Amino acid sequence: MKIKQKIVNTGKKIIPFELRITFRKLNWKYRYFQQLLLYKSLPHKVYCPIAKKEFKRFIQSGNDLLTPSNGARCRQRLVWHFLENELDILNTQLRLLHIAPEWSYFQILHKQKNIDYVPGDKMSLGYSNQKGINYIDLTDLKYHDLSFDCILANHVLEHIPDDQKAMTEIYRTLKINGIGIITVPIDEKLDKTYEDPSVVTPEDREKHFGQWDHVRMYALDIKERFESAGFQVRINRYSENFSKEEKKKYGFIDDSIIFVLNKRI
Repeated sequence: MKIKQKIVNTGKKIIPFELRITFRKLNWKYRYFQQLLLYKSLPHKVYCPIAKKEFKRFIQSGNDLLTPSNGARCRQRLVWHFLENELDILNTQLRLLHIAPEWSYFQILHKQKNIDYVPGDKMSLGYSNQKGINYIDLTDLKYHDLSFDCILANHVLEHIPDDQKAMTEIYRTLKINGIGIITVPIDEKLDKTYEDPSVVTPEDREKHFGQWDHVRMYALDIKERFESAGFQVRINRYSENFSKEEKKKYGFIDDSIIFVLNKRI
């Protein structure tokens, strides 16, 4: 594991989450104004559908674009737009299990009176306890069958060695006609999901799977994995619904795929 990542992981253990969020906000604000000074040409303003706020630009962070007020990534803004506009999640009575909740989502969802909101995370290495977040193992959900109307997990399954068990648990705990909203990193150049249980060190996992705590790189055959758990699966390339100008405005990217899982009788 790189020294920088070790320092980050140690910091997450000893610094309270609320204080880390304060530091993050200050960092976002600093980078935002720094980039405003560096890049003076602003052909258009941008808008975050989570923050419901317009900005002069997003924060460039590697290949990603962060919202200055909440740190939301491109894929997070896209999925939120889908949840709000396609599922009408903010106006529907439902029980929602949210695995590894994004801070930008959590700030909104835990206040919603129409949602019985259950946020949870396993708090493994590199992640840490957050106020209001339950300890939840997606491969061993401590909930009855048919407990949830919706289960949301963004970029979670690639961290789980037994992803089939996690998919089975999602299916078991969803209500009939319930829906799962899942995203994972996808390499569409691959014919088959690449995984190798002999790859165990953080350094090797980053080399093989793209990140130190990933255990596989998915291909589109993940659809068959979901189907083997019992789901009807729809591959939703949601960004295709937007024009080039709208994608720039919202900071959406084309490589994000939303897997919509339906549990039918």
